[in-house]
Amino acid sequence: MKEWIERVKARPGIAHLLRTGERYTTRLGDQFGAAITYFSVLALVPILMFAFSITGFVLSSREDLMQAVVEAATAAVGATGGESGQKIADMIEEFLRNWPAVGAVGLLSAMYSGSGWIGNLKQAVQGQMRENFDYAEKKENFLIKLGVNLLILIGLLILIALTFSLASLSTSLSGTVIGWLGLDDLPWLRPVLSLVPVIISVGAGWVLFMYLYTVLPEYRFPWRTVRRGALIGSIGLGVLQYLTSFLVGIFTGNAAAALFGPVIALMLFFNLFARLILFVAAWIATAHQPAIAPVQVEERVRFALHSEPAEPEPVLVPQEVAVRSVRVGMGAGYVTGAATGVGIGAVIAALAARLARRRADKSS
Repeated sequence: MKEWIERVKARPGIAHLLRTGERYTTRLGDQFGAAITYFSVLALVPILMFAFSITGFVLSSREDLMQAVVEAATAAVGATGGESGQKIADMIEEFLRNWPAVGAVGLLSAMYSGSGWIGNLKQAVQGQMRENFDYAEKKENFLIKLGVNLLILIGLLILIALTFSLASLSTSLSGTVIGWLGLDDLPWLRPVLSLVPVIISVGAGWVLFMYLYTVLPEYRFPWRTVRRGALIGSIGLGVLQYLTSFLVGIFTGNAAAALFGPVIALMLFFNLFARLILFVAAWIATAHQPAIAPVQVEERVRFALHSEPAEPEPVLVPQEVAVRSVRVGMGAGYVTGAATGVGIGAVIAALAARLARRRADKSS
């Protein structure tokens, strides 16, 4: 049994998947996914503010559409009547009419938070895809870095919007197309056309992941590996979309969970989407790299030499310098001793002469 397991693990596809899991785990994939989720939610609010201001700009010249949007938004929050419904309607209408101020605040906030979001996403993806996990921050001009991150953000938002829009439209229009063509009497056609939204969704997701793994990594990977990884990511994204819509339907059908259910589903989607991006990045990288980068010989020697703090060695003076210093010290000692002896002798001689004079004076 053990040999059979080892043979299965030795197969190229299984071995690659095991390397991917090890790379993802050892390089803190779940932790980076949680951080990306936080920055995603942080960047979502100003982006929605800016989108709200664009809606107000479009509706500012169409009063009939303005009222229709206000009524639809009020009905969506479940407060169509009473004082609370009127307050929500007035607030939405005020924000839509005051779109320049909302857009300015939202744009500045979105530029800052969105650039940080892309920067953190880029570092997380690069951490999974580089051969060594050690990170050395590159010194870049702040304005250039901000501009590059904003361009990546704009492209990413456009592709995300297209992915979800195509998935929704293809799902809702499949039955309509059958009615337009007058083919309702063909029972086999509806199941066949139900595959069209899936294909369109997977194709849009593939373009999205190809974009991510082209602009985020530090260096290019083989085109064939990136294409396969993007296909895996697009399939995973389609599954996440289905699960998210399923959870939202369950939560909205329950009055107790209707308030926080969609928020929980959105947070869960962000977290799983971030983990999917990092896992596929690890899969692409480990196609041509080991799960854990081998330690170089120089690093092993350096680690072995400095694994335990060595005791400070005594500071030794060369023998020649020591002998010369002793000779200089002895010479200085001789001079000092001689000078001291001469001084003391002079003092004693002076005292003896004074005593002799006193005795001579007394005897005379």
